[in-house]
Amino acid sequence: MVLKCLGSSSDGNCYLLTASDGSTLIIECGVQFTQVKKALHWSLGGVVGCLVSHRHKDHSKYIKDVLSCGITTLALEDVFESAQLRNRVCCKSIEPLHGYVIGGFKVFTLPMCHDVPCLAFIIEHREMGRLLFITDTMMCEYKLPKMQHIMIEANYSDAILQANIDNGVVPASMKDRLLHSHLELKTTCGILTANDLSDVNEVILLHLSGNNSSKFQFIETVERCSGKTTYVAESGFETTLSINPY
Repeated sequence: MVLKCLGSSSDGNCYLLTASDGSTLIIECGVQFTQVKKALHWSLGGVVGCLVSHRHKDHSKYIKDVLSCGITTLALEDVFESAQLRNRVCCKSIEPLHGYVIGGFKVFTLPMCHDVPCLAFIIEHREMGRLLFITDTMMCEYKLPKMQHIMIEANYSDAILQANIDNGVVPASMKDRLLHSHLELKTTCGILTANDLSDVNEVILLHLSGNNSSKFQFIETVERCSGKTTYVAESGFETTLSINPY
């Protein structure tokens, strides 16, 4: 299974999971859809569906382009309502704590704690095993099953954020918003250490803040707390997700 990241920030989020037979699951549609087409070599025949976690534009801005290509899109009703769609062809409303099948992928949804309704996904496929995808939340209160792969937000560091506030780089109001909507680095580590990581092959960090994070510090911190090889998802990042340990 190949994972490609086309964007993982407030500028736009989109990830592609592509199996050996070419079947592809799109996660998030917050980057220009021409980028998705280019990454798929201008062939959408293998796309089995698209998952959207919530309605914020950096995750859902190009949902109409996805739907116009006849791609089944799974999202909360709140996402479709906010997009003001003229019709609902290819729209599949999903609910928290439910399971869905999309081609060769199985998806289970978990409600997250964001400032709008938001979902995390547990995605299974015979080629990669089980993958956890969590972004845009202040916490995760669930004890999770064993995973082979973890994609999880690490948006900001309290220390970096406070330094930026003190230096006037970001407004003080940013602190309260982030506290109630995004994962701070220590919270990310807490989620990881609270769960059984014995089968995890790697941790991939999502949605790092442009101002309030540090790529290499975050990698070092998460590797230390999890004991797992850690990467940061950014535009152009690509890796293979195998069901077998490396």
